[in-house]
Amino acid sequence: MNSSIGQGNQAASIIRLDRVSLRYNRSPEVFSDVSLSLAPQSFTFLTGPSGAGKSTLLKLIYLALAPTRGLVEIFGHDSQAISRASRQDLKSRIGVVSQDFALIPHLTVFENATLPLRAVGRKQTSYETDAKELLSWVGLGERLDALPPTLSGGEAQRVAIARAVMNQPDILIADEPTGNVDPEMGQKLLRLFTEMNRTGTTVLIATHDAGLLKGIDADLLQIKSGAVRQGSAL
Repeated sequence: MNSSIGQGNQAASIIRLDRVSLRYNRSPEVFSDVSLSLAPQSFTFLTGPSGAGKSTLLKLIYLALAPTRGLVEIFGHDSQAISRASRQDLKSRIGVVSQDFALIPHLTVFENATLPLRAVGRKQTSYETDAKELLSWVGLGERLDALPPTLSGGEAQRVAIARAVMNQPDILIADEPTGNVDPEMGQKLLRLFTEMNRTGTTVLIATHDAGLLKGIDADLLQIKSGAVRQGSAL
């Protein structure tokens, strides 16, 4: 499992940023000339101090933001040179866990978690058993009918994680996915992510949790002062 900084090999990269810069209006640049490349089926942690831009970098990668300049390439496609329909197709192959969870308040835990399957027309009978098993595994088996306003922060986070992995995406991007859970659940979620990686999903996790970085064969991207560099998680 390897990720490399630099322009990278286009054919071998599932995610590639080439000389990417980003600024908001007339503010100073958040990033300047960032280049990185992640190989398919790699497992990478993104670390850095609060306010360094980890969430912003992830948003560039999962196409929630567009760069001011430079290339963001996903699955070999220039994200700025494709149609809206093609962009949505690329997004459907990416599972995202954001810090705001983005749960739909009037849908139950089960309905929120299975949104990716319903969006592609899957009938509930084809996924109900597996979905309930996953939700039970992350500690939500007794909360299937609960609505988001009644959930704790940790519960909401686990719903967001279950939703992100429900359709076995090609890429999983998670922003502080263990920030609201205890260490035991954090390690359980890490096992979920590593198992997905073993079955072919490229995983990129932004985290402050030092416990996640220990004892796992993963790469490390470190962000500071608008620059990104490669290290080792071990």
